[in-house]
Amino acid sequence: SSGINAEYGSAPMTEAEKELAQVKKDEAAMRSQMSTNSATLPGLNLPATQELLNNLEKFKKGFVNYLQIKLDTEKEELKLWDCSNISAPELASKIPEDEPRYHLFNYNHTFEGENLWKIVFIYSCPGYNVPVKQRMMYSSTKACFLDSLKNLEIDVAARTEISDGGEVAENDVFEMIHPQKHASRAAFIKPKVPSRGGRRLIR
Repeated sequence: SSGINAEYGSAPMTEAEKELAQVKKDEAAMRSQMSTNSATLPGLNLPATQELLNNLEKFKKGFVNYLQIKLDTEKEELKLWDCSNISAPELASKIPEDEPRYHLFNYNHTFEGENLWKIVFIYSCPGYNVPVKQRMMYSSTKACFLDSLKNLEIDVAARTEISDGGEVAENDVFEMIHPQKHASRAAFIKPKVPSRGGRRLIR
Protein backbone atom coordinates (compact mmCIF):
# COMPACT_ATOMS: atom_id res chain seq x y z
CA SER A 1 0.00 0.00 0.00
CA SER A 2 2.94 2.31 0.67
CA GLY A 3 3.89 1.97 -3.00
CA ILE A 4 0.42 3.16 -4.10
CA ASN A 5 0.57 6.19 -1.78
CA ALA A 6 3.99 7.11 -3.06
CA GLU A 7 2.69 6.82 -6.60
CA TYR A 8 -0.22 9.17 -5.85
CA GLY A 9 2.08 11.60 -4.08
CA SER A 10 4.29 11.99 -7.12
CA ALA A 11 1.46 11.90 -9.69
CA PRO A 12 1.65 14.72 -12.23
CA MET A 13 -0.91 17.54 -11.94
CA THR A 14 -4.07 17.12 -13.97
CA GLU A 15 -4.84 19.67 -16.70
CA ALA A 16 -7.54 21.25 -14.49
CA GLU A 17 -5.06 21.65 -11.61
CA LYS A 18 -2.46 23.19 -13.94
CA GLU A 19 -5.07 25.62 -15.24
CA LEU A 20 -6.13 26.61 -11.72
CA ALA A 21 -2.50 27.13 -10.65
CA GLN A 22 -1.92 29.35 -13.72
CA VAL A 23 -5.04 31.39 -12.99
CA LYS A 24 -3.89 31.96 -9.39
CA LYS A 25 -0.43 32.95 -10.64
CA ASP A 26 -1.94 35.40 -13.16
CA GLU A 27 -4.22 36.92 -10.51
CA ALA A 28 -1.28 37.40 -8.11
CA ALA A 29 0.77 39.02 -10.87
CA MET A 30 -2.14 41.32 -11.76
CA ARG A 31 -2.63 42.31 -8.11
CA SER A 32 1.05 43.20 -7.60
CA GLN A 33 1.08 45.12 -10.89
CA MET A 34 -2.02 47.11 -9.90
CA SER A 35 -0.71 47.87 -6.42
CA THR A 36 2.27 49.68 -7.91
CA ASN A 37 0.20 52.38 -9.63
CA SER A 38 -3.15 52.28 -7.87
CA ALA A 39 -4.78 52.03 -4.49
CA THR A 40 -8.04 50.61 -3.24
CA LEU A 41 -10.81 52.94 -2.18
CA PRO A 42 -12.13 52.15 1.32
CA GLY A 43 -15.12 49.81 1.02
CA LEU A 44 -14.37 49.08 -2.64
CA ASN A 45 -12.58 45.96 -3.86
CA LEU A 46 -11.87 47.53 -7.23
CA PRO A 47 -8.64 49.56 -7.32
CA ALA A 48 -8.64 53.27 -8.11
CA THR A 49 -5.80 55.28 -9.63
CA GLN A 50 -3.88 57.57 -7.31
CA GLU A 51 -4.95 60.48 -9.53
CA LEU A 52 -8.61 59.70 -8.77
CA LEU A 53 -7.96 59.43 -5.02
CA ASN A 54 -6.13 62.78 -5.04
CA ASN A 55 -8.96 64.47 -6.91
CA LEU A 56 -11.66 62.97 -4.68
CA GLU A 57 -9.81 64.73 -1.85
CA LYS A 58 -9.80 68.00 -3.84
CA PHE A 59 -13.51 67.58 -4.54
CA LYS A 60 -14.21 66.95 -0.84
CA LYS A 61 -12.31 70.13 0.12
CA GLY A 62 -14.18 72.22 -2.47
CA PHE A 63 -11.30 72.97 -4.86
CA VAL A 64 -13.31 71.48 -7.75
CA ASN A 65 -17.06 70.90 -8.03
CA TYR A 66 -17.22 68.24 -10.76
CA LEU A 67 -15.57 64.85 -11.27
CA GLN A 68 -16.22 62.29 -14.00
CA ILE A 69 -15.08 58.75 -13.25
CA LYS A 70 -14.47 56.02 -15.80
CA LEU A 71 -14.43 52.31 -14.99
CA ASP A 72 -11.66 50.76 -17.08
CA THR A 73 -13.06 47.29 -17.81
CA GLU A 74 -9.75 46.03 -19.23
CA LYS A 75 -7.64 46.96 -16.18
CA GLU A 76 -10.66 46.64 -13.87
CA GLU A 77 -9.93 49.90 -12.07
CA LEU A 78 -11.60 53.27 -11.55
CA LYS A 79 -9.86 56.27 -13.06
CA LEU A 80 -10.42 60.01 -13.26
CA TRP A 81 -11.77 61.13 -16.63
CA ASP A 82 -12.63 64.79 -16.00
CA CYS A 83 -12.05 67.21 -13.16
CA SER A 84 -13.32 70.78 -13.39
CA ASN A 85 -15.39 73.63 -12.02
CA ILE A 86 -18.66 73.93 -13.89
CA SER A 87 -22.02 75.66 -13.52
CA ALA A 88 -25.23 73.61 -13.30
CA PRO A 89 -26.28 74.39 -16.92
CA GLU A 90 -22.95 72.95 -18.15
CA LEU A 91 -23.56 69.55 -16.52
CA ALA A 92 -25.66 68.20 -19.41
CA SER A 93 -22.83 68.72 -21.91
CA LYS A 94 -20.49 66.62 -19.73
CA ILE A 95 -22.57 63.42 -20.13
CA PRO A 96 -21.00 61.12 -22.78
CA GLU A 97 -23.32 59.74 -25.45
CA ASP A 98 -21.37 56.53 -26.09
CA GLU A 99 -20.05 55.22 -22.74
CA PRO A 100 -21.24 54.84 -19.14
CA ARG A 101 -19.68 57.07 -16.47
CA TYR A 102 -20.04 58.06 -12.83
CA HIS A 103 -20.33 61.79 -12.11
CA LEU A 104 -20.03 63.80 -8.90
CA PHE A 105 -21.36 67.35 -8.96
CA ASN A 106 -21.31 69.71 -5.97
CA TYR A 107 -24.31 71.90 -6.74
CA ASN A 108 -24.24 75.45 -5.37
CA HIS A 109 -27.75 76.93 -5.11
CA THR A 110 -30.11 78.95 -2.95
CA PHE A 111 -32.92 77.21 -1.11
CA GLU A 112 -35.31 78.96 1.27
CA GLY A 113 -32.94 81.90 1.53
CA GLU A 114 -29.89 79.76 2.27
CA ASN A 115 -26.82 79.35 0.07
CA LEU A 116 -26.17 75.59 -0.12
CA TRP A 117 -23.64 73.17 -1.60
CA LYS A 118 -25.11 69.71 -2.18
CA ILE A 119 -23.42 66.74 -3.84
CA VAL A 120 -25.24 64.79 -6.54
CA PHE A 121 -24.09 61.38 -7.80
CA ILE A 122 -25.08 60.53 -11.37
CA TYR A 123 -24.64 57.20 -13.12
CA SER A 124 -25.02 57.79 -16.84
CA CYS A 125 -25.43 54.89 -19.25
CA PRO A 126 -26.59 55.46 -22.84
CA GLY A 127 -28.00 51.91 -22.94
CA TYR A 128 -27.63 51.20 -26.63
CA ASN A 129 -24.26 50.17 -28.09
CA VAL A 130 -22.81 49.64 -24.60
CA PRO A 131 -21.19 46.20 -24.24
CA VAL A 132 -22.96 43.98 -21.69
CA LYS A 133 -19.77 43.46 -19.63
CA GLN A 134 -19.23 47.22 -19.36
CA ARG A 135 -22.84 47.88 -18.35
CA MET A 136 -22.78 45.07 -15.77
CA MET A 137 -19.50 46.23 -14.21
CA TYR A 138 -20.71 49.82 -13.82
CA SER A 139 -24.01 48.64 -12.39
CA SER A 140 -22.47 46.20 -9.90
CA THR A 141 -19.71 48.60 -8.79
CA LYS A 142 -22.02 51.57 -8.20
CA ALA A 143 -23.20 50.64 -4.66
CA CYS A 144 -19.62 49.90 -3.52
CA PHE A 145 -18.41 53.19 -4.97
CA LEU A 146 -21.14 55.07 -3.09
CA ASP A 147 -20.09 53.27 0.12
CA SER A 148 -16.50 54.34 -0.54
CA LEU A 149 -17.59 57.97 -0.86
CA LYS A 150 -19.34 57.66 2.50
CA ASN A 151 -16.13 56.26 4.02
CA LEU A 152 -14.25 59.25 2.59
CA GLU A 153 -16.87 61.51 4.24
CA ILE A 154 -18.16 62.74 0.88
CA ASP A 155 -21.83 63.25 1.67
CA VAL A 156 -24.03 62.48 -1.36
CA ALA A 157 -27.38 64.29 -1.04
CA ALA A 158 -29.03 62.72 -4.10
CA ARG A 159 -28.31 60.04 -6.68
CA THR A 160 -29.80 59.23 -10.04
CA GLU A 161 -29.38 57.10 -13.16
CA ILE A 162 -29.78 58.69 -16.57
CA SER A 163 -29.35 57.76 -20.22
CA ASP A 164 -28.44 61.20 -21.60
CA GLY A 165 -27.57 64.75 -20.60
CA GLY A 166 -31.07 65.99 -21.34
CA GLU A 167 -32.14 64.51 -18.00
CA VAL A 168 -29.89 66.72 -15.87
CA ALA A 169 -30.95 70.27 -16.61
CA GLU A 170 -30.56 72.54 -13.60
CA ASN A 171 -34.19 72.21 -12.46
CA ASP A 172 -33.79 68.38 -12.56
CA VAL A 173 -30.75 68.61 -10.28
CA PHE A 174 -32.62 70.99 -7.94
CA GLU A 175 -35.61 68.62 -7.73
CA MET A 176 -33.34 65.66 -7.00
CA ILE A 177 -32.17 67.45 -3.85
CA HIS A 178 -35.45 69.11 -2.82
CA PRO A 179 -38.19 66.78 -4.15
CA GLN A 180 -40.78 67.51 -1.46
CA LYS A 181 -41.12 71.15 -2.52
CA HIS A 182 -42.04 70.10 -6.03
CA ALA A 183 -44.20 67.05 -5.36
CA SER A 184 -47.47 68.74 -6.31
CA ARG A 185 -46.04 70.32 -9.46
CA ALA A 186 -44.35 67.04 -10.43
CA ALA A 187 -47.73 65.30 -10.31
CA PHE A 188 -48.94 67.59 -13.09
CA ILE A 189 -45.87 67.40 -15.30
CA LYS A 190 -45.29 63.63 -15.14
CA PRO A 191 -45.09 61.44 -17.08
CA LYS A 192 -43.01 63.50 -19.49
CA VAL A 193 -44.35 63.39 -23.02
CA PRO A 194 -41.62 63.41 -25.67
CA SER A 195 -41.87 66.52 -27.78
CA ARG A 196 -39.75 68.38 -30.24
CA GLY A 197 -39.10 71.05 -27.65
CA GLY A 198 -37.99 68.57 -24.95
CA ARG A 199 -34.56 68.76 -23.34
CA ARG A 200 -32.90 66.06 -25.42
CA LEU A 201 -29.35 66.00 -26.69
CA ILE A 202 -29.01 66.16 -30.46
CA ARG A 203 -27.27 63.02 -31.61
